[in-house]
Formats: sequence, C-alpha cells, structure tokens
Amino acid sequence: MSKPEFTYLKTELEGQVAVVTINRPEVLNACNSATHREMQAAMDWAEGDESIKVVVITGAGRAFCSGSDLREVGQFQGAAARSYLKLDFSTKNRIAACAKPVIAALHGHVAGGGFEMALACDIRIVAEDVQFSLPEIVLGTIPGSGGLQRLPPIVGLGVAKEWALTGRRIGAEEAHRRGLANAVHPLERLMPEAIAFAQGLAERSSMALFLSKVALDPNPPQPGGMVGVFHMLASEACHNDPTYKERAGSYKNKAK
Repeated sequence: MSKPEFTYLKTELEGQVAVVTINRPEVLNACNSATHREMQAAMDWAEGDESIKVVVITGAGRAFCSGSDLREVGQFQGAAARSYLKLDFSTKNRIAACAKPVIAALHGHVAGGGFEMALACDIRIVAEDVQFSLPEIVLGTIPGSGGLQRLPPIVGLGVAKEWALTGRRIGAEEAHRRGLANAVHPLERLMPEAIAFAQGLAERSSMALFLSKVALDPNPPQPGGMVGVFHMLASEACHNDPTYKERAGSYKNKAK
C-alpha cells in the first residue's frame, strides 16, 4: 500500500515503523474535522500495510496537540456539535483499535483532545518539556472523546478526578511517577528514543502484539454505547451553557 499524502499530517517510514506527525504547528497542532479524518485514514493505511509493524504518533513544532481547534468547534451547536463529537470519539477509538502497537511521542502541550489522543495510544514516551492538561473544565465543558474512561485505569480514579476537575498541568516527572508516561527523555532525544523503542517492538510477533493489546483492553469506550450517548448529551448541554459560549467565543473571534 502506497504512503498517503495528507494536508494536516505527515507520514514517514523508519523501517517497519510508520511515523505520523500532526502538522499544524501554527495552532499547536489543534485538530479540526479534516485532521480527524486524516488521522483515521492514516491508521487505516498503517494497519493495512503489512510492511508496517508499529506506529508512532507525534506533533510538529512546539507541541504534540493542543486539542480540538476551538476556532472551528466553538461555532458548533446542536446537531453539528454532536456530529463533531462522534468524529472526535471515533478518531480516538480508531487509534486504540489499531491492530498494531501505537506509541505516542509527546512534547510541549498535550492538552484536551490531544491528551485524550495520547491516552488512546498504547505507550507514551515523553520529552522533559511535556505539559499534560484537561482544560475543558476551565472552558465550562468536559473531555468528550473517551479520555475520562481511559485515564482512571492508568493513574487511578482519585488522581484522574483531580486532573479532570482542576484542569491543572502535569509535567513529565509527575506523569512518569503516576504511570501516564512510560519513559522521559530530553527533547532532542525524544524521536530517536521513540523510534528505537518502536523498532524493538517491530521485532516481536505481529499476532502476539495484537492479541496482547486485545487482552489488555477488551472493552474500549464506544461512541454508540452508554458512554458515547452520555458524552453527546453532556457536550450539547455544556455547549448551550452561557459560560462555554462566552469562553469558546473568544476563540471564534480570533479566527475572524
């Protein structure tokens, strides 16, 4: 299968490792609807190409991903907001459902939906400058694409509640101590170390890697199940709340 070309992503091959880079550095790699569709297509490509055994996802510039592009999402209401939530949710599930191991190489801001994307990956390797956060609570909404379900098994329910309810930033040392980050490296070593780790996994049996993933996480959050329905209703309620409209509106105005 030929390597695809995208508008908002870059794809490269490092032997049997596919490197997928979110390439919107001017907005700290915030994801618009097109970026979500491209990420899903990139996962389809990596999974369908038998020469690829492991995927690494990273971000260009100063950040991994700052979440949803509020200049776009801040304009959505009602059916449009629900449609975007389904798309966002399905992107995270597509990453989590990849038959091949997916490693997140994280630096700078890993915020909101970017944090949720990192949680959908199997392994998180971070730079010393990484800053995780779930700032949705500050905007008057909630993380809406499975992160609230994926975070507690990793860091514990109490810690997950603290992070989600405060929206505070979590640095590399705390992330590693809590089990969120599998390894921490200087920024200049992040990609070499992540690719080396991925190439080590690529030496393993593809079938054994896939079956291990399924056994370890047999029931991922589903957009059509109770969790998905809750998030759609919660998102719609939050988007109609005056607090969210005021704060998200500031991002809409920046786009004009």
